[in-house]
Amino acid sequence: MIASRPWRIGSLAHWLIGLSALALGALSALGSSEWLAFAGVALAILIAAFTLPFTLAAPLLAVFAAAQFYFSLPGTAFTLRGALLFVVALAARRWGGLSSPPKLKTWMFPAALFLCAAFIAALDATNRYSALKGVYDWLAIFLTAFVASEIVASQQTLTRVVRASIAVGIAQALLGLAQAAFSVDQVVAALRLPVNDFFFQPDLLRERLDSLAFNWILVDRVAPFGNFINAIDYAIFLAAIVPLGIAIIVNHPERSEAESKGIASQKSLAMTTKIILFAGIVAMIAAILLTLKASGIFALGAASATLGIFILPRLSARARVIIITFAFVALALAVPFAGAISECGSFLIARELGANTATGRLAVWAQLIAALPQRALVGFGLNNALDLIAPTPTLNGGAFAFTQPAPESGYVAALIETGLIGFSALISLFALTLARASRNARTFKNPIHVGILAAIVALLIGNLTVAGFTADQNGMLLGMLIGIVVRDWTRSVEIGA
Repeated sequence: MIASRPWRIGSLAHWLIGLSALALGALSALGSSEWLAFAGVALAILIAAFTLPFTLAAPLLAVFAAAQFYFSLPGTAFTLRGALLFVVALAARRWGGLSSPPKLKTWMFPAALFLCAAFIAALDATNRYSALKGVYDWLAIFLTAFVASEIVASQQTLTRVVRASIAVGIAQALLGLAQAAFSVDQVVAALRLPVNDFFFQPDLLRERLDSLAFNWILVDRVAPFGNFINAIDYAIFLAAIVPLGIAIIVNHPERSEAESKGIASQKSLAMTTKIILFAGIVAMIAAILLTLKASGIFALGAASATLGIFILPRLSARARVIIITFAFVALALAVPFAGAISECGSFLIARELGANTATGRLAVWAQLIAALPQRALVGFGLNNALDLIAPTPTLNGGAFAFTQPAPESGYVAALIETGLIGFSALISLFALTLARASRNARTFKNPIHVGILAAIVALLIGNLTVAGFTADQNGMLLGMLIGIVVRDWTRSVEIGA
């Protein structure tokens, strides 16, 4: 195990607390409520990151990554992501606690190559700011992966992290179902309240509120979207959380070993808790179906298939009954939506075949691929693929309108924006992650490792038809899962605080 230096952490924590008191006192004296709130939130995050034991900081990271919150620098348009500030502080703490620099790991090489290609492309990008922001967004993902690989260091901490992610997923599902119960006007009016600047990306929310360019507005009703701007990203997120919940339910530690340690009650969830968790998973599946987003439904299907392949052969008859019950519940939930899903599917097929005036993904991808030879090696820069796509007709509130479409695929976007070099590096990273996750799922009896594999599959499959790898919640969730699977779990040892 790598040696740590706890005295550094304690000393830094004391300095932070002292500086926090001084800063808050000074801001109070100046009478600046905005600066007081900004400093209070930022310092609270820093103190938590530098003082909490890693066993508690890890599940808190999972909550922040899956929920996200934002606060702005007073007097400016600059917005800080609370989850990212927490990750940066944890990385600094972990790095400062090591007696030597952290060892380079295999996953870091393709990640670094991808970032290099993206940065080189940004230097000559049409929109350099957007390209550099894209590099920043991917840095957040990889930094989250590094932190997770360092602090999620035991099966017990891993279980806490997964449960924290599930809790946020259920909360997102319940929020989405509540949103679906109200009218479009009511939801839009609620989003205009100032408090939403804390839970949504403020600049993007204000921009969309002006034009009502939300893809969760389905003609005359609202699709669930939680605290996501994009309902597709929301559906993919829930599709990644569902298999984690199922893995927790079917996890049955060896009872004899648990009883020998005198903690049998702590080795499995109580039946009441399992029922609540079951209800939460049902809520997440219902929210996914209500979005009517094919990307989310495909992601859920891929995650379910992964669970079936890896979990069913090793389960007891009782556990198999639970899985089969989930399958029937999902089918039962889908029945009321069968007509809407069929209509949506027919529209998507007709769009791709050119049978209506809306432009499909295939047409968008064809435009992008045609431009690739111009900058084949390093691409056009992250977030610059938009400039290569002609404005196209689409459905907006039930009426046809012209809009600037997105690349409609995280993979096509990566290819065009970072070229063959960046795309190859990213695919190598994903292949490495899937290989390690598959090995963990086969090697360890704990179904949580299978759930993590299924969650990664959901995120990767979901992004086949949407460019959402760097969506705040999904990006940090993907980074956290990458960090977890690349760790050597044959030598899991809890890290001291």
